[in-house]
Amino acid sequence: MPPYRLPPYHRQSPAVRLVNFLCAVLLTLVLIAGIILFVLWLSLRPHRPRFYLADFSIPSANRQSGLANLPVRFAVGEHNPNQKIGIYYDEIVASVYYGDQLVAKGPVMQPFYQAPKGDTPLLGQLTATGPTPTDPAWGRFSGELAAGNVAMRLLLTSTVQFQVKMWDTKHHRMKVECDFRMNGDGTLQQQDKNSQCALYF
Repeated sequence: MPPYRLPPYHRQSPAVRLVNFLCAVLLTLVLIAGIILFVLWLSLRPHRPRFYLADFSIPSANRQSGLANLPVRFAVGEHNPNQKIGIYYDEIVASVYYGDQLVAKGPVMQPFYQAPKGDTPLLGQLTATGPTPTDPAWGRFSGELAAGNVAMRLLLTSTVQFQVKMWDTKHHRMKVECDFRMNGDGTLQQQDKNSQCALYF
């Protein structure tokens, strides 16, 4: 039986070793660049603002002649969660709905800039146009008002733009939707105070 022999060792040529070294260096650089880009993307990616319904009221909402010409007051808190990104807001328009019926609508905030990690109270006062006793929704509205449990909806619409370092992103159409319930005296129910509103872009 012939003795066992190890297979002969073939040394790589200098050219092959150089190619392997360059490939290893290239892959390492690609990995490092990928990690850096990922970290930059995380730090520069804009986070959406947050909105909270702080208060709402329609004084004398329980009068028999309807809501027409009554003041509609509300307060919404806005928070920018970004650490290094500011937000430009165009004019903010508010709309208040009972079901599908528009109760009040109008501009409530002029264009403004929200600094990073900043908070801005949005204080609105509108004039109600209905429902009135002649509206089809009045019967249901007055019944829910007498029961002290009226489902309402506040919409805020605007156009926003994020400021990332020295450049601005494209404009985004924004809609904030706050669903809440109103007491019989026209005030906001306690459980809906400071509730977070839905945000759509």
